[in-house]
Amino acid sequence: HPQPDLKTACDGEEAVAACMNGLCGQGFFCNHRKFCCRCPIGKSLGNCINGLCPTGYVCNSNNFCCAAGAGSVIGPCVNGKCPEGYECGAGVGIKCFIT
Repeated sequence: HPQPDLKTACDGEEAVAACMNGLCGQGFFCNHRKFCCRCPIGKSLGNCINGLCPTGYVCNSNNFCCAAGAGSVIGPCVNGKCPEGYECGAGVGIKCFIT
């Protein structure tokens, strides 16, 4: 099983770097291969338009359309709450995740 390189590490999209202790710079997510990508799962369709994306995709906290799935992030928790179907994650910069 060959190791993916930065050019294809994000399910075919380019990664910016490898994750450091599971963390990435702002606007990037550590994917299952331990690379920093625009989306935690799959590849991005591009920027959200007025906060919206095609069916099956969610507008991520970095304003990119990413595949909806477990672990997808939609934005910050508001007073510890998220929209229905999302859960407020733990830690600093708490975000709403699809459950």
